[in-house]
Amino acid sequence: PQTAGGKTRKTPNLPKTSAVVALFAFSSRLDRDTMSLFAKTHSDEVRAAAIAATGQEVLELLHGGLRPNVLVLDALLTKPGVTEVLQEIGTMLDPEPAVLVLVPVPEEAAARKALRLFSQYQIMLRPYGMKNLFDEVYRMGTNEDEHQLYYLRQCCDDVLDAYGAPETLSGYRYAERMLLYALYAERPQQIGSLQQYVAAEEGIEIGTVTSALNRMSAAMAKRGEEPYRTLCLRSGRPADGVLSNGQLFKGLLKDLRDKT
Repeated sequence: PQTAGGKTRKTPNLPKTSAVVALFAFSSRLDRDTMSLFAKTHSDEVRAAAIAATGQEVLELLHGGLRPNVLVLDALLTKPGVTEVLQEIGTMLDPEPAVLVLVPVPEEAAARKALRLFSQYQIMLRPYGMKNLFDEVYRMGTNEDEHQLYYLRQCCDDVLDAYGAPETLSGYRYAERMLLYALYAERPQQIGSLQQYVAAEEGIEIGTVTSALNRMSAAMAKRGEEPYRTLCLRSGRPADGVLSNGQLFKGLLKDLRDKT
């Protein structure tokens, strides 16, 4: 992107990211089906390379050359059990993938036993939320910079959702990228510059970004969520008014900075 004087403006550097490749293994058919469905909608962050039903399937996949970043094993895995699988992986792979063991804890005694048995691995207790599981798998398979970006993206989405931004509109994605660019920039950025960064990234005209943000703001006003109405009043507009792109972005960025 260039300034009005023709000088090149430095685009803030966002960390390069790619999906974490995970191998999941569950004895339960319900767990496998649930994981398969959830993974299809979250493949940008965590890609389920395979979902195995037995310990033998896990070992065959690894012997066949699959090299996941993270291995997620149900503690109730059979044929063979999870401890045998982990022992063989320790002699088979170098380096070993990060391992997350999912442990059901019906009682305190079982919890103590599980903690001793899998003390060298990450443990998540069941029941768990699927989003929490994927967040942990992503954390385990990325470096600090990548995980920081993942966390900030979630914060952006939380703020946009609180204001009533429809996720289906292209303006939602543009606003998220603009917020991230603002967070990573070395100095404060004008909204026009941020729109230019997104336009260049998407290969579109800056007017397309501006129009998309206008439509998103109008949709947010129609929904009338409290944070949006409050920002209208702070910006000198009626509570049921429509914010300009600049007013909306300034409010979103302030709340995002407060949140992070």
